[in-house]
Amino acid sequence: MFNKTLSKSNAIKKIAILTTIVSVFLVGCGSDQNYKREVDGNEDYLQSPALKPLIIPQGVSVPAETNDYYVDNNEVQGALGKKLDIRPPVLPIPTIADAFADYSNGAVTFNTPLSDNVWGRIGNVLTNKNIPIKHSDNKSITTDKAFIVRADEDQSIEASFVFNREVLGQTETITLRLTSLTRGNEDILSQPIEVQRYVVGLFNDIMDEVAPESLRVVPRKTDNDENSGAEQTERSSLSQELKEDLKN
Repeated sequence: MFNKTLSKSNAIKKIAILTTIVSVFLVGCGSDQNYKREVDGNEDYLQSPALKPLIIPQGVSVPAETNDYYVDNNEVQGALGKKLDIRPPVLPIPTIADAFADYSNGAVTFNTPLSDNVWGRIGNVLTNKNIPIKHSDNKSITTDKAFIVRADEDQSIEASFVFNREVLGQTETITLRLTSLTRGNEDILSQPIEVQRYVVGLFNDIMDEVAPESLRVVPRKTDNDENSGAEQTERSSLSQELKEDLKN
């Protein structure tokens, strides 16, 4: 009886220790977002030795040189390994019919029908994201600096934005750009990728707000979809039976 009690106690202790260790790892994974923007794998290739010249024995003919297989032995300038950000650039995604969006030179330009009232709903988006508005009228919106947190960043940035509006006929053209962008004490307004990430990010947040309800709800399966799935299953079954017959 004593041995069983002691064994059970030791088992409980081991489980408690393992649970604590797993919890520590989970907390670390939750706070460290580097895995979302770094290559995960062995980095021994960074220590690869330089290529040696090819020694050709006398009497051996070699093919003519071609640039198709040229290896550049010059020193690489730029980020390597863990310093290389692998995240793709963010692209503007208009969610309104007959709308057009383009990103160029640090600004998103968006053209949309007036009937969608995009301009009138920008203020709500900024308020929901805790971005204070310094000035607003029918032609422009200027924000104060605000902290913005992204799920793939460990540190928040501080940014301010300006919106400009031009009405032409039954459409409006809205331009969004940054007026400041800092991370800690570092001014990153001169870094194109960072500028694109936060300008386009805010634009897509606005598009989420003004998107029609049909884009917010997952479409339900219809009877035709279910029949189509049944037909595909039946065809797959017949194909498998045919393969078995051919084998036999």
